Amino acid sequence: MSTVIVVGAGHNGLVAAAYLARAGHDVTVFERRDTIGGACVTEELIPGAKFSSCAYVNSSLRPEIIRELELTRHGLDMYTTDVMNFVMGEDGEHFFVWPELDRTIRELERIGERDTGAFVDFGIRFRRFAKLVRPYLLAEPPRLSEVIGRFEDAGEIELWHEFVTQSVETTLRRYFSHDLTIGLFSFFALVSAYASPMDPGTAYGFSHHSWGEYDGEFGRFGFARGGMGAISDAIASAAREAGATIRTGAGVDEIITSGGRVAGVRVGQAVHRADVVVSNVDTRHTLLRLVTPGAVAPEQRAKVERLDFRGSMARVHLLVDELPHYRGLPPGEGPQHRGFTLLGGTPAAYERAWQAQKRGELCDGYPIELLIPSVTDPAVAPEGLHTISTGIQQLPFTLAEGDWDSRKEEFTRAVIGSLAHYAPNLPGSVRASHTITPLDLERDYGLTGGNIFQGAMSLDQLFASRPGYDTALPGLYLCGAATHPGGAVMGACGHNAAKAVIADLSGARTPRTPRTPRTPAATRGAGPDVIDRLASAPRLRPLRNWALRQKAFRSVIAFGKRR
Repeated sequence: MSTVIVVGAGHNGLVAAAYLARAGHDVTVFERRDTIGGACVTEELIPGAKFSSCAYVNSSLRPEIIRELELTRHGLDMYTTDVMNFVMGEDGEHFFVWPELDRTIRELERIGERDTGAFVDFGIRFRRFAKLVRPYLLAEPPRLSEVIGRFEDAGEIELWHEFVTQSVETTLRRYFSHDLTIGLFSFFALVSAYASPMDPGTAYGFSHHSWGEYDGEFGRFGFARGGMGAISDAIASAAREAGATIRTGAGVDEIITSGGRVAGVRVGQAVHRADVVVSNVDTRHTLLRLVTPGAVAPEQRAKVERLDFRGSMARVHLLVDELPHYRGLPPGEGPQHRGFTLLGGTPAAYERAWQAQKRGELCDGYPIELLIPSVTDPAVAPEGLHTISTGIQQLPFTLAEGDWDSRKEEFTRAVIGSLAHYAPNLPGSVRASHTITPLDLERDYGLTGGNIFQGAMSLDQLFASRPGYDTALPGLYLCGAATHPGGAVMGACGHNAAKAVIADLSGARTPRTPRTPRTPAATRGAGPDVIDRLASAPRLRPLRNWALRQKAFRSVIAFGKRR
């Protein structure tokens, strides 16, 4: 048995702690804040109301982790709603994305999307991309050449470029014509990004979501009852049951070294010895701020300093006494209040935001993502009131004039004013607000540069090009979103890091071997399945498009969307 210390009780740190404790190691987690979860947390930001402060949608938590750690038994209650997306433009035009494909196709036809069959083609291509990258999820990070080789061996190199190297707008315009449709999918590519939708490589920002699923259904998302902190609480419960100790209000001030390797941590004046330290905080903070000065070689420091942390966002949380009454829609609760909402998301709006982001300025008319958790989970709000959480992307971390502390109130007023354009009753219904700025993300939640992915998800920082689980300092490992496969509440980084530590401690870890091109092993499982073949056959496309519009085929289509 080895002594292991985990720095930070974010969800990945808790996952790592649970697996390490289950493997028989003596595990202690030190968390700086008084609550666990990191950015996957539920907090009473406004008295009497609970909010998912940062992450607020679950589409990525790995089913393997849910099953192996028995998170349902530890209290995790996930649910989904009857509507996926509500999208509204500045002119009031809107559409819904439903779980039922036939209903969504009719919505797209209603707003004038020219080829709704292309929407189906897009889904099939995206599903195919997901199938090819999925083997790399719960695994050692592959070299980029290996991943590209898998696509080449499968005869799908165009698919690689379409969903990775191209700009997201270029990819989407192959399939869609309406700005609101393009805007919806572009949004996911621009989460915590420093980019325009026309920048090459932004297609992967969208494609990163191909790792996700909900209850085995590809492309679906859900919610944690009680907020996202319920996920962290369940993982923590599993870790404690396995023997791990979790200490809050106990920030690690230094990762100490001795004889050229990790020796433990210092918390205040107390030194805690360990054979292994696993850090859930980002690479820059771990290696440049926590590790004993001089223990990191100059060339390694320079490499860490070159990592790109650009790309910030903010959340404005509201407590209201009335649901938003969107223009052109009837008053009272409706499907527009039960799913993920995007307001004003168009290519032109994203481009305006990008130009302002580059200049370090704020702009008018940011696209706004919005959820109203209290509609489907009433316990998070006082009776008769509702919680609203919004997200604004493409924000500069450093402002050209003033700073985020001095301009927080101005920014909050601007967001509420923008919401009034879509729901005129909203400003008058606000009882209280709480804003989390990019600076708050760094200062309060430990996210350098306000980047929620612990480093940009750009092509030069993907797969093995992200920092590794083990570092150049023996005994020190990383387990946060800085590592492969990257951001989102999936737990894969913590899982993979724990497996690497366990294997190293047992002497069983072996280096990844180079890919052998065009061998049966290289392409095993990479070929199109029956659903791919039938859905993609050009001669069957008219029949397919007809069938997908029929309510009677919903159960068959739902089966096809399963992993």
